[in-house]
Amino acid sequence: MASNLASKEIIQQKLQQAASVLKSMDADLWVTFVQETSAGAERVFSYISPGNFTWESTIMVAREGKPTVICGRLDQQDFEESGLFAEVLTFVQDFKAPFMEYIKALKPRRVAVNFSLNDSSADGIPHGRFLYLESLLKEALPGVEIVSAEPIIGALISQKTALELAAIQEAVNVTVDILGEIHAFLRPGLTEKQVYDFVNGKIAARGLVPSFETLVFAGDRGSGMGHGAATENPIQRGDLVHVDMGVFVRGYASDMQRTWYVLKEGEEKAPDAPQRGFDTIAGAVEACRQALKPGAKGVDIDTIARSRVTSAGFPEYPHGLGHQVGRYVHDGGAMLGPAWARYKNTPFLPIAEGQVFTLEPSLTVPGFGAVGIEEDVVVTASGARYLATPQTELWYVR
Repeated sequence: MASNLASKEIIQQKLQQAASVLKSMDADLWVTFVQETSAGAERVFSYISPGNFTWESTIMVAREGKPTVICGRLDQQDFEESGLFAEVLTFVQDFKAPFMEYIKALKPRRVAVNFSLNDSSADGIPHGRFLYLESLLKEALPGVEIVSAEPIIGALISQKTALELAAIQEAVNVTVDILGEIHAFLRPGLTEKQVYDFVNGKIAARGLVPSFETLVFAGDRGSGMGHGAATENPIQRGDLVHVDMGVFVRGYASDMQRTWYVLKEGEEKAPDAPQRGFDTIAGAVEACRQALKPGAKGVDIDTIARSRVTSAGFPEYPHGLGHQVGRYVHDGGAMLGPAWARYKNTPFLPIAEGQVFTLEPSLTVPGFGAVGIEEDVVVTASGARYLATPQTELWYVR
C-alpha cells in the first residue's frame, strides 16, 4: 500500500472532484467517518486527509464544495494549517455534539457513506461505525437517505490528475530501468531467490519500496506459478523466466512484467512453442490497448485477450486482464475482467479518461514456463497510451 498521504495539492483537487460528483449523483453530503487512522485507514483516506486522526472524526464534503472536519481537539493542528477545509470543528468529550449540530444546520437529504457491495476500495467503513453513523443521521434527520459513496470514491481513485500521472510515470520509469538491470544480471544457475534479492536490492538502493511482493518464476512450476514466493529453483537453459515487479514513487505505484527465454547451447532463438506463446500474449496486449477507450467496458476488452489466448490453443488464464494502478497497485474501480461473480459489477463500469490500467494476459507453455507481459497504460480522450515502451520481442538470456 502507499506509505504516505497524498500531497496538499492533490488533496485539494480530490476534495473539489468529490463535490462535483456529489452534484452529479444528486447527493448533498459525503461523510468519511474514521478513527485511529495511523493504525490503518480505508483506501480513500489518503486522498482527502493531510494528517491522521486519533478519536472519532469525520471529513465531510458538501455539494457546494465546502469541506469540513470534525476531530478531537488534539488533532486539529494539521487540518487547520493545511488551509484545505472551510471549517475544523473540535470536541473533547463527545464527537456526537458537533456532528449533530453540523447535520441539523446543513439538513442534507441524501448522504453518501463509504460502503459498497461491488468495489472493495469503496467499502471502507467498519460495520459498527456505519451503524453508529446511521443512528446519528437518522436521529438528526429522520427522513435522510443514506447512499453508497462508491461513485465518489471510484472517481477520486480512478481519474488521475496531472500530478498523479506524473508520479505514476516516474514509478514506471524506475521500473523500466530496473528491468534493464535484471536483463543484464540474468544467467543460468541463478536461483529465483537470488533474482528476487537482486531486484529488491536495486529498489532499496534507490530509496524506494516495492509496490507489491516481487515475483520471479523460472521454468515450468505447474500450478505453483502465479503469486507464489520465489524459491531456490535454479534458472536452467530452456526455461522461460518471468519477473513481475513495481515500485512506489511519491505514493504512487507501477506494476510491470517481462519474460525471458534462456537459450540452450547452440540455440540462436527460442523454440516454436515458447515463441508462439510470447507472440500470442504480445499480440493480445496490443489489441487490447487499441480497443481501450473512454466509454468502453472492461468485460469487452478482457474478451479480446482471453479469446486470443484460447484460440491459440492455450488454456484460459484464471485472472482478469487488468486492474487500475494508482496509490495502490490494485487501485479499485472499473477493471478489465470477465463476467465472473467475484468481480461483481466492476468489469461493466465504463472506462474513463485519466484511468491507468495494467494489461497483463498470461499463459503457460508446458515444459518451458510462464509467459507474462504486463504494460501500464493511461486512458486518454483518443485511446490508451503506453507509459513505457512495450515488450514486443522475447528477451534472451545467453
